[in-house]
Amino acid sequence: MSEINSQQDQQINLQIVKGEKGISEFGEDWDDLFARAVDAPPYLSRPWVNVFINEGQLSGIPLFVLAWSGDKLVGLIPLALCKFMTVKVARPISTGEASYLGLLLDADYPSVVECIADLITSQKLFDLYCSADLSSEDAVTNDLLNKLSQRGYSCRKVPRVLCPYVQLGCSFEDYLKNNKSRQSRQKLLRKERKLYKDRDVKVECYSGSEITRELIRRAALIQQESWLKRRGAAVLVEPFYEKLSLKMAEEGFGRIWLLTINGEDAAFTYVLSAHKRYYYQWMAFKLKYATSLSVGVVLIMATIRKICEEGTLSCSFGHVDSEWKRRWANKCCEVDRVVVGRGFGGRLLAVCYFIIWRWSKVKWLNTLYRRMKNISSRSN
Repeated sequence: MSEINSQQDQQINLQIVKGEKGISEFGEDWDDLFARAVDAPPYLSRPWVNVFINEGQLSGIPLFVLAWSGDKLVGLIPLALCKFMTVKVARPISTGEASYLGLLLDADYPSVVECIADLITSQKLFDLYCSADLSSEDAVTNDLLNKLSQRGYSCRKVPRVLCPYVQLGCSFEDYLKNNKSRQSRQKLLRKERKLYKDRDVKVECYSGSEITRELIRRAALIQQESWLKRRGAAVLVEPFYEKLSLKMAEEGFGRIWLLTINGEDAAFTYVLSAHKRYYYQWMAFKLKYATSLSVGVVLIMATIRKICEEGTLSCSFGHVDSEWKRRWANKCCEVDRVVVGRGFGGRLLAVCYFIIWRWSKVKWLNTLYRRMKNISSRSN
């Protein structure tokens, strides 16, 4: 552990903490900072990061840069630090799971961004920063990367994926009226009536202690019988994801909507919520209902209807653009891959990442890679 007084602002003290045990020293302060950072996604919360650390889901050692104003934590960036040959590589903790990652900041202390950029530069914390989850709407982290560029780091970005989301802050009726044609609204309501006709259909919402291991396993079984199984994306059956979903629910971030038909589980949605914003994390419906009934559509309607009643500001449908998401969304952000390097090794590795990412955007190469990957997985 080390502490550095900021040259930019004598009221800000910076601290570097290495290793997972260090979290115990500032855990409650982290929770307090997250509560004040009203634009922060749940992926920057302590429970989310803690699970990845405790379950060994990161390469390298945890490294935290903290900014304090007196005894109040006002900025934090959680990283995993490792070495590639002689190059020190830093990645946001929880890289690999679709999310929005970066710097957690109290908006009342904008000077912290400059202070952290100075610290990273002067202490040479890393030669390369690599992230696949930089949101175009994350002004704080983008500002930090710009300031590193001004200090001699080479910064390169490659668009990764578009992420549709719903801007709300209104009633469900107003949302439909403002975003759907009269014909579309009528079609949606017909699908809802068709599903409920002559069937015992229930949509129930669970949160907090109501989300048990048994409930997560029911959701996992739905994934196992969905199209996600064919794509290898049915993850809730894995112990790590079970622990992650349970922990986030326990800490007040996770909610599950479960749709049953005549007592049988048919579809579910697991969402994360923070600061009146929702984030779809996992959702699936059983393939047996794919053509006969619009269970997915009805469940999304029920979810949006409920969160509108709660005064929710927005609902993100997560990474990967798709037709069904565009049908519900009225906004869109972009997630970029970004690499920031310094020194010969850092800059060289940054160029390598950039070239690989750019080539991956070539459609026919990407298609060929996916086909080869699928063939390989089937042979195993």
